[in-house]
Amino acid sequence: MKKIKVVINKSSRRTSLERLTFKKDNVFFDNFILESNDMLGLEQFPRIIDAAGLCICMEGEVEIIIDSQNYHMKKGDMCIVFPNDILHVGKKSADFKGYTVIYTTDFFTSINVSSATPIFLYIKDNPCISLKNTEQAALIKMCEYLKEYDSKEEHPCKDEISKHLASAVIYEIIGIYKKGEPLSQQPYSRKNKLYFEFMELVAKNYGKQRGIEFYANKLCVSSRHLSSICKDITGITAKDCISEHVITNIRILLLTTDMTISQIADELNFPNASFFTKFFKEQTGITPKEYRNSNKT
Repeated sequence: MKKIKVVINKSSRRTSLERLTFKKDNVFFDNFILESNDMLGLEQFPRIIDAAGLCICMEGEVEIIIDSQNYHMKKGDMCIVFPNDILHVGKKSADFKGYTVIYTTDFFTSINVSSATPIFLYIKDNPCISLKNTEQAALIKMCEYLKEYDSKEEHPCKDEISKHLASAVIYEIIGIYKKGEPLSQQPYSRKNKLYFEFMELVAKNYGKQRGIEFYANKLCVSSRHLSSICKDITGITAKDCISEHVITNIRILLLTTDMTISQIADELNFPNASFFTKFFKEQTGITPKEYRNSNKT
């Protein structure tokens, strides 16, 4: 089966939250194991999800924020996301492992489950639910069978059967919700909300503003208070949060564009290429040129 590629949508100058897109190569779904050291960049800052999907916590624990609500998932819990949900991963255990299934937006919207139906609205409002062992086993078995069947390239009706199986997985989830109890929404504290707003501001302004004072003023808090909140939620200071965001986006530009080092430095409003290179090396240990050359495919 051709895999769905993870793509971070970007423009040369971002003006909003970035989108996490699962680009299709003639397929409509993918499934994979999500581990603590590979969270698709969702632990760095919130992203808009351009897909529908589920994640079953197989091991460990993880804290996730969907739009404005905070959920704590442990082994046996399942989370559902819909297209255009804003997803952010908070604290997670080192042994976290999640079984993940992703549907492209086009396919998900083709399923005859109207967004206006009570069950859709109920799942949307209660995206996390605890699974019984039998429910988890049955759901994963269905997903694995879908994966196995979709790999049968020689079958003349493979696509049609695969899509019906994928629809069956969705209705299995609906059935689980109809007889189950969703996880309660945890209070979305002022501290979490402030951090979320901070990272959204960073996503909009990091190209021109890399000082804490700018963001603290926008949020009407002191720089010290903002840094304390970031430290408590992420383990790093507000300055480091900004730097991580800048470095992440520099890496994307280095790997996904043909822009020169000078052009990227200018794009992100660094004084010059030398200052830009020094900043990148201080954060990563290597120069932008070395990073680009070592990651060429």
